[in-house]
Amino acid sequence: MNATFPAAPELIEWHSPRLDPLLDRFEKDGALHTTLLFTGVEGVGKKSIALHFIQLLFCDRSIFAGAEEPEDSLFGGSTTVETPKSRIACGECGSCIRASRGQWLDLIWIDPETDEEGKRLGTHKIKAFRELKEKLGLGPAEEPFRVVVIADADRMNQESANSILKVLEEPPKNWLFILTASDSSRLLPTILSRCMEIKFSPLEPDRIFSILKRDPSGEFPSRRAKVASRAAMGSISRAKSCLEEETWELRDRLIGLLSNPAAEWMGLIDTISTSQIRLSLALDLMETILMDLLSHRIKGDGHLWIHEDQKEPLIEIADRLGWDIARLVRTLEGIAERRRHTGLTLNAKLLAQEVLAPWMDRS
Repeated sequence: MNATFPAAPELIEWHSPRLDPLLDRFEKDGALHTTLLFTGVEGVGKKSIALHFIQLLFCDRSIFAGAEEPEDSLFGGSTTVETPKSRIACGECGSCIRASRGQWLDLIWIDPETDEEGKRLGTHKIKAFRELKEKLGLGPAEEPFRVVVIADADRMNQESANSILKVLEEPPKNWLFILTASDSSRLLPTILSRCMEIKFSPLEPDRIFSILKRDPSGEFPSRRAKVASRAAMGSISRAKSCLEEETWELRDRLIGLLSNPAAEWMGLIDTISTSQIRLSLALDLMETILMDLLSHRIKGDGHLWIHEDQKEPLIEIADRLGWDIARLVRTLEGIAERRRHTGLTLNAKLLAQEVLAPWMDRS
């Protein structure tokens, strides 16, 4: 389970309004859609908010809980104690305590398969879904619902997608499915048609900066974190990767590639082809550099630079290469297209060349 729990207060405050229509409908008529699809850019907090929502689903004092068990009355017999229901998990009941300990009794979490080093390979295989089908006859053990989270559902292969589709067509009673996806266009249309989509918007830089400050690991690099918060384009995971020294080194090499392609090309291919994480990081960096240049072309000196420490060299390179607004937009579109390829099983070095191709296009 690759998700932070409990979620940072800044994250909950930013995303909670997206859940309000779901809660409004439940309070009005007791209806809850059986399949939810949480979408948004990678690293925006979809999985953490999924756990936050599941805690609310399981909480004994939330709007999803039934009336309390009858208690003995002072005058004999019994009475039903009605507890005010809340849209916020209490944090004190048995279900909330189990959640805080990571003891999610009625939660099934399915991640894409990983290699021995724990790096995501990029696809869901059929095995996990066959195991899921073996449990479909079982109802919730302790909670009002049994919840299945398919994280990164847009990374399902065809066989896995067809398998889960059959389950979503006839979901078991009191089962709820939550799918997360960064690119919902990769999901089968028949799966999309069975989902209630909830879109999570990118976070503001100041909010990301505040979340980064909460990270208890090591010394907090304030200056670098401010750059990372702007470069993250709304993604917490991107911001965290931007804090690492490796990211800054890769950024400088990408800028160097524009100035001296012969010296950097093969070395960069070798570097970014080692993992999907580095391929995605290279795309993120190229995108933020191009966005800097595009905003500068449009706004002039009024642009707030992401890569402020490289402002002058980047302007000089863009002028020398003739990167006008149309050229920058075309290159950004090329990067967006390459981003769709990074989750595919292709030759790593060929994929790395594909990733860098828009960067080197001189047309």
